[in-house]
Amino acid sequence: MNTPIDLLFLTGLSFLVIGHELDAIYNREWRFFFAKIPLDDTTAYQIFTALHVPLAIWIIWVWPNRSFQFWFDIFLIAHGLVHWLLRNHPKVHFNNNFSRFWIYGGSLIGLIHLIIVNL
Repeated sequence: MNTPIDLLFLTGLSFLVIGHELDAIYNREWRFFFAKIPLDDTTAYQIFTALHVPLAIWIIWVWPNRSFQFWFDIFLIAHGLVHWLLRNHPKVHFNNNFSRFWIYGGSLIGLIHLIIVNL
C-alpha cells in the first residue's frame, strides 16, 4: 500500500498523532481530560503521554485496514468539530493558528480522504 491515497491518509494520521498530540502536550491538554481526577500536574502529564504509546502502536498496526481508515476519517472530522465546540473552554488552549492548523487541517484531510475513497 504505497499509493497517493495512502499518503493522504497517513498525512491526516500524522496531523493528529504527531502534530496535534505534540501540541496537546505543549498546551497541557491533560488538564482538560483529567480535570475531575485528583492528580498532580506531573502525574497527569505522565499518564497522558504514556497512554499515547499503546494507542500509536495500535494505529500503526491497523492503519492499512480500509474500515479503520473510514472510521479514523470520521474521527478526524468529529475531532475538529469537538475542538470548535470547546474553543472557549477555559481548560482548552488551542486558540492559535499553529494549533488550529493541526486540528482543522487533519479534519480537512480526513474529509478529503473519506470523499476520495468512497466515490
